[in-house]
Amino acid sequence: MSELRTFGPGTSKKRLLLFVAGESPSSSAARENLRDAMETAGSERFHLEIVDVFANPERALADQIMVTPTLMHLVEGSTRRLIGDLSARASLLAFLAVKG
Repeated sequence: MSELRTFGPGTSKKRLLLFVAGESPSSSAARENLRDAMETAGSERFHLEIVDVFANPERALADQIMVTPTLMHLVEGSTRRLIGDLSARASLLAFLAVKG
């Protein structure tokens, strides 16, 4: 099962998928770090879906997820990925296309 969170009104949001492994320490840290970065970036700009690979392994296989946590940014025609607990704030903000 995946957890879907939609932030704010509008349809031009950046679509993000965060693949996690249950409540593991790195998955919990990734959730918290991403939430904080999204608040900094303006959470209304994002559509976030959190997928637990234990509950939904077929989704992880379909999206070729081999490591968790993995954050995917889906844009037409391409996919960007950031792997790890998302503790490198500058890298995470750059991934979200936010300076600072």
